[in-house]
Amino acid sequence: MTAEESTLPDFWNTRYAAGKTPWDFGGVPAALRSFLARAKPGRVLIPGCGSGYEVQAFHDAGFDVTAIDFSSAAVERAGRLLGPLRRCVIEGDFFAHDFTGQNFDLIYERTFLCSLPPERWPLYGRRMAELLQKGKVLAGVFLYGEEPDPPPYPLTEAQATELLGEVFELIRSDPVSDSLQLFGGMERWQEWRRK
Repeated sequence: MTAEESTLPDFWNTRYAAGKTPWDFGGVPAALRSFLARAKPGRVLIPGCGSGYEVQAFHDAGFDVTAIDFSSAAVERAGRLLGPLRRCVIEGDFFAHDFTGQNFDLIYERTFLCSLPPERWPLYGRRMAELLQKGKVLAGVFLYGEEPDPPPYPLTEAQATELLGEVFELIRSDPVSDSLQLFGGMERWQEWRRK
């Protein structure tokens, strides 16, 4: 597999169709539950939402949720799991979708950034800055470390600072207690506030 293949919907459609989704947590991480217990509800965007477990969690916490994924198989799976909340999930390209008129208070990260080859990370950083106004937050589970056979593509501290540090301020970083075996010891719950 080349890095470019993971930027195409068919790469992910094939994996969802075959049930080969080792990144799928199967629920809501403890760090997100903790965050939702202290967060003020608002408008949240979930890029690369996959199976969409977090859509229900944010909705139950009072958030107005928009989720997006470019894999039709992922969107179909999310629809089956979410029932009436399937209306919150868009099939589309996060980087090209027109979110005009939607002001987000929060963007939730979970296995989206690490699915992107590093050459696409600057596009990620620009898009986050574009969709969040001053004082709003990019929060979620970020993958750090080394990966000999990506994807996933974990960050280093220096890469995170280069990617987000100019426009965002890191205001919280905690270890994740319930990582999948695939990501064991590599995940951190982080909150980055738009400067």
